[in-house]
Amino acid sequence: MKLEDVTIRPMTEADLEAVAQLRSIGFGRTKEKTMAALQNDPRYNLSHIIVAEHAGQVIGTTTIFPVKMWLSGVPVNVGAVAGVAVLPEFRRQGVAAKMMEVTVRRSFDEGYALSALFPFSHHYYSKFGYRTVSDLHAYRINRHNLNLVSDAVNKVRPFNPDDLRMIRVMYKGQLTWHNGWLTRSDEWWDRLVKSWSKIMVFDNDGMIEGYYAYNIHIDQDDEPVLNIKEFFAASGTAYQALFHFLAEQTEAEIIEYLAPADTLLRYSLRQPIAHQAQNHGWIFNDLCYVTPGPMARIINLPKALTSRFYTRGISGERILKVTDPLIPENETPLVFRLVDGRAETRPADGGKPQIETDVATLSQILCGYMKAIEAYRLDLFRASEDTCSWLDKIIVDTPLYIQAGDWF
Repeated sequence: MKLEDVTIRPMTEADLEAVAQLRSIGFGRTKEKTMAALQNDPRYNLSHIIVAEHAGQVIGTTTIFPVKMWLSGVPVNVGAVAGVAVLPEFRRQGVAAKMMEVTVRRSFDEGYALSALFPFSHHYYSKFGYRTVSDLHAYRINRHNLNLVSDAVNKVRPFNPDDLRMIRVMYKGQLTWHNGWLTRSDEWWDRLVKSWSKIMVFDNDGMIEGYYAYNIHIDQDDEPVLNIKEFFAASGTAYQALFHFLAEQTEAEIIEYLAPADTLLRYSLRQPIAHQAQNHGWIFNDLCYVTPGPMARIINLPKALTSRFYTRGISGERILKVTDPLIPENETPLVFRLVDGRAETRPADGGKPQIETDVATLSQILCGYMKAIEAYRLDLFRASEDTCSWLDKIIVDTPLYIQAGDWF
């Protein structure tokens, strides 16, 4: 096969059967479930899917659809990339790379500020300007190790359908405080609740202030494990009561939770130690595992810089020069001007750049994953130490975390 003979084009209704078959092979799902997802996912439709075609056969596919991801207290237009798949006999021949190059370009043409994805290989997607922007902490603890006692534990009860309206309102009201959370439609909420096996809520005299969704599975040691799919508490009282309830539940001794990096769970244990922790000598035992999460990249540099907020009370401006082989428009030097937490940009009319870096490194800095001074020390960021300090003062974010229910 010659790569130049592969055409990347929008999907049509006639491709539905082929795309469903391709995705079922790529992701190990039944064709029927894949077909249902293609036709009924409330987040996207067929217009968001592209295919790779060779000699009249659909051999690859990917999807890019719009999401609102909250960053620094405001929603940012992000293109979510998902479902990248190539038929086995056509892999390792550049088909996926060709689709990704088209996807990045299409993201720019459609006006996204950023793009994000959950990679099968972080190294592979780094070729297209993506970098890790989030770490997750994987906990596996014994319920008896939880050290929270709450007088309000009796306010934890099973979810009932009437709770959903209040949960949606609570979640929406908390978006501004959580980097990485996605705006959810009512249709998506309905789908999520149906997919969660069990849900417990904290009911504070008629007000739902927290919840956790979970399922029970049997691990390789034939032990039941309670896996938290999503956890949220809008108050300290709700947090303490929900984890007190988890400590007292008897469905499983072991609790697993893929948590945000800033979770309070590490402070909520009798002993800072995982279940069946590996010892690393003397007193050093595993507490949790750190696993890299989603990747992101800047798509439209001016939009990415101006879509988010920065620390208030700080002003200044710098000339910025970014390298981006896939989107040449991003390589135009810009004046990045900040006035009391709000940014504006304009093309630089001459003048020497005070910041020079690549699009991937700047994406990590802009999402709060890497500090400018860290990139500087790694020789990924050319700027003065004063400029690095200025950037690190204006970009002060909590760790980015996309809830498991919103993975794509």
